[in-house]
Amino acid sequence: MNAASGISAELSGGSWAGGLPTNGPGGDYCAQIPGIAGVVLQFVQPLREWFDELVGNPAASASVAAAWEDASRSLVGIPDTVQQARSSLAELDGRSVRALRERHEDLHRIALDAAEWTAATAAALRLASRIVEATRSYVCDALVQLSQFSDQLFSFSLNPFEIADRVEDFARAAYDLIEATGRLVIDLLEALFALGALLQKLLPIVAEGLSELRQIIAQMLPMANALAGIPFGALGVGVGLVLGGAAQNFLQNSSDVEELDPETLNEDARKAWDKSQKVTHLSSLSDLVSVNGTTDAMGAADSTVIDVKKIRGADGVERWVVSLPSTQDWQLGPDAGALNDRDSNVALMADNPLLRTAYERAVLEAMSDAGIPPGSDVVLTGFSQGGIMAANLAADRTFPYNTVGVVTNGSPVDSFDIPRNIPVYAFQHVTDIVPTLDGNAYDETAPNVHRVLMSGPLSPIAAHDNQNYADSVAAWEKQYAETHGTPPPGLDMLTGEVVDHSVFTTHE
Repeated sequence: MNAASGISAELSGGSWAGGLPTNGPGGDYCAQIPGIAGVVLQFVQPLREWFDELVGNPAASASVAAAWEDASRSLVGIPDTVQQARSSLAELDGRSVRALRERHEDLHRIALDAAEWTAATAAALRLASRIVEATRSYVCDALVQLSQFSDQLFSFSLNPFEIADRVEDFARAAYDLIEATGRLVIDLLEALFALGALLQKLLPIVAEGLSELRQIIAQMLPMANALAGIPFGALGVGVGLVLGGAAQNFLQNSSDVEELDPETLNEDARKAWDKSQKVTHLSSLSDLVSVNGTTDAMGAADSTVIDVKKIRGADGVERWVVSLPSTQDWQLGPDAGALNDRDSNVALMADNPLLRTAYERAVLEAMSDAGIPPGSDVVLTGFSQGGIMAANLAADRTFPYNTVGVVTNGSPVDSFDIPRNIPVYAFQHVTDIVPTLDGNAYDETAPNVHRVLMSGPLSPIAAHDNQNYADSVAAWEKQYAETHGTPPPGLDMLTGEVVDHSVFTTHE
């Protein structure tokens, strides 16, 4: 018996209730309570307080129990549904299909556990509801009896000895009723505390189950979508695989983000690291584009690297520049290595306001680990998918930082709703097809978006190259300064002396 089954057995067994009554004395005593005032109040005040505390609880607890019973009924049929789905794969074969069948078995096991503890919790809450209702009924009954005693006490009599006897009888009866009902209420509270303790034990088990369930579903999505696309041929399978991978990206667990140790890098990545450390001042837009190249080279397809620089502008204000990596892993094999892969590319373009991709979660953790205080001014820059990430974060109203600028190159970012107060430089080679993938490449842009179209190399491959973009941006900036006599607008908010620099890494 696993831990969940053991707790479920305790919940449904009712031992936590300690033998408390589940039925009251009968009758609607709570509706019969008359007004009680004057001298009697000092005797019945404890019961009155208990009544006031319990009066709403039966309905509330019954409502919660009903909700859990509905959930239990919904879950009962899921294990059979999963088994039927698994059976439908029986005639298919292959490594991926076998893996999918294994995930169905895992899903069946979790569904059985969920149905078990949900049913047990529903039964326990229904029992608790009946106990609360019975206790409330006993309290009301006690109040009615004391009210009747008080009526006798204050009935007309000229005999002082008779009145004294009535007072004594009332006091004794009140004491006995209060003591008995008090014990009942205390026992009720202890039982509810025991029930709460059992449910508290169940919480981490449920959380672990939900986490495992999320991962199982995430692993199933690419192949399940690919199978769904079979009727549409190879294209349907491919589209299903890509869309399933994008959905998987939202569900997969966050990866650990650590500060990059240059001693662990290979020769090419170490050269990029050394180059990044030599950047002591960001003076131009081409500088911001250039750092995207070293960010990509430090991680390549093996890992995701996020470069964070703290700069001090000419105005003396400190800001943070975050360089985000482009697509480095195209997932032609197993899904391993960099988070900035094909799946996250598609997922980011979906711009889901409720879910964050694994890549996005890693960026937020890196920024926190870098020590960027919430609300700080940040500049987001990225090439290709890195630019998509920059636009995604800038458009996110829950982003915990104050974005003061976005610089992208070779990125389809026109579909993101970036607030009008944030200046955006979107550099695009006219021969680069990647920025046009959002279908908005030549539409009119918002006033805060400076879409800069540059001729660039004729080759589409060379046109989508970060170093070529850096060269083109540098040439554009020079031409702009010669034509206007000033540098491009807003440059002072995006540039400055590097006063701190940290690099972070993570992987699948």
